[in-house]
Amino acid sequence: MRPHQLSLLFLFFLLSSSSSAAAFRHQTDLLSLADLCGRTDYSALCLYAAATYGHAYPSPPDATALLSMHLDMAADHTRTAKAVAEELLSKGDGSTREQGAIKVCKSQFGGAIGDMDTVRKAVKGGDAGTANSYLSGIITYYSTCDDSFTEIPLPNPFAKQDDSLSKMISNALALVPIALS
Repeated sequence: MRPHQLSLLFLFFLLSSSSSAAAFRHQTDLLSLADLCGRTDYSALCLYAAATYGHAYPSPPDATALLSMHLDMAADHTRTAKAVAEELLSKGDGSTREQGAIKVCKSQFGGAIGDMDTVRKAVKGGDAGTANSYLSGIITYYSTCDDSFTEIPLPNPFAKQDDSLSKMISNALALVPIALS
């Protein structure tokens, strides 16, 4: 092949690959809410997030908006759990070990809220690696709260919230690659 033929072939390759990427992005933009939620681990929770938080986003939501809705919902529920922890600590009831476990949970909830802001910035900047890493870390925060109560023979007052919050963040993890494709 002659050099100019190779150049044309290379140019054709570049054009076809960029149009394929554009076509893929266009396809993900056209996914319906049901399709997007169907790609998460907890589709009913995903639909609930859209119904509850969708008023603040364009309709129909795209994957990025749906991801933001999950972060909004998780942040609201985490703030509520943190407020409950603060209230329990202010009462001073329970053993020293129980108070210690509640302090761990309060701290973990605070860390989770802060990391959700980092996830938002990462998504805005197109950084899937950082978003995924921080979302995984947020799930660990909730698990650490659970673990603090396993070490003492008392039930965790945050167990139900931790489970729900972990599911919200799991859905967010599933939406990151779609939102950033």
